[in-house]
Amino acid sequence: MSQCIERILKKIDIAFEWGSALILSGMTLLIFVQVIFRYVIIQPLAWSEELAKFLFIWLTFVAGYVAARRGNHIGVELIQNLVPKAKAFMQFVSYLISSAFFGMVLYYCLSLWSKLMAQISPATKIPMAFVYLGMMIGSFFMCLSYLIDAFGSFKKQSGGIGK
Repeated sequence: MSQCIERILKKIDIAFEWGSALILSGMTLLIFVQVIFRYVIIQPLAWSEELAKFLFIWLTFVAGYVAARRGNHIGVELIQNLVPKAKAFMQFVSYLISSAFFGMVLYYCLSLWSKLMAQISPATKIPMAFVYLGMMIGSFFMCLSYLIDAFGSFKKQSGGIGK
């Protein structure tokens, strides 16, 4: 069962990695075009800066999932290193807290969805809900990833085969 889930997650990982690359490329292109229009054509674009900010929000959460899956999020390991016998338990608790945090972010974004659909961005005229959609997608998958890590840590701690 866990091998099937891991295969599915690896496919999702690839999609998120490509998504991160595409979003970063789009942001770079938008900022480059904005610079050209501002300094060469002397006619700045009103919408490109706003859209680049929105893409940055998407990039933060899409790439955040990629970092979570790779175990590259920053962490404070001082106490874990001082008490090596409690390391597995503290990792388990850390994963649960991270999962709960991203679960709460997802919950509050979903609870505000109708208000976000009504709020329109000034330059691009798109509902702000689409900006927050990246936050919800990333939070959902980071919550899931940390839950899986917590389960793997628990299995490892209790003597089973972990991650």
